[in-house]
Amino acid sequence: MTRLANPELPEKLLSEAENIVVRSGHEALNMRDLAKRVGVTATAIYHYFDSKEALLLQIKLRAAEKLNQRIRGIDPNLDPMETIHQLGEQYIDFAEEHPRLYRLLFETPIGSTPLGEKDQPVLYHTYYVARNALERLAAGKMYPHDPRYGAMMGWTMLHGFCSLLMSGSLQLAEGMNREELKDLFLRFYTGGGDPERHG
Repeated sequence: MTRLANPELPEKLLSEAENIVVRSGHEALNMRDLAKRVGVTATAIYHYFDSKEALLLQIKLRAAEKLNQRIRGIDPNLDPMETIHQLGEQYIDFAEEHPRLYRLLFETPIGSTPLGEKDQPVLYHTYYVARNALERLAAGKMYPHDPRYGAMMGWTMLHGFCSLLMSGSLQLAEGMNREELKDLFLRFYTGGGDPERHG
């Protein structure tokens, strides 16, 4: 097995690349600039990452893990509806606290770089947790729809809310502040379209 010239360099590159994304967005990531910041040649980066797309995928995975840590912190003993409510809160909080990582993770294409065997569970952990909660509801005859459909529609609704919230569009449309909007949305989201079913 070939020994890496500098086994610490991939982590340095990823950390600095993530810092650039956090400060300025993924569009600001430039391989030559990244190399200069880390103190290597641009060619050296390609020894560890085949392309900028491959590097961005690794940053996506790191961002996904930050969100996943929040989701794993949800009490596994909660009932399914409360799990979905908590998931929604954590997802929105992540989007507000890390807006540029959120946009990289959910608003940029996966690209053509192949996903590794362990990558998909990382990228879709939140989705699988939501689907599992709906499957538990369906098993108890408390959810009449296909849990896959519910998880997809719920994710679509949650993502749309976060995007509109961060843009300021919802605040202007309704004249509400962020906390009022989040409370209203989470009641609707957890109640399956009925804001009176939760909270």
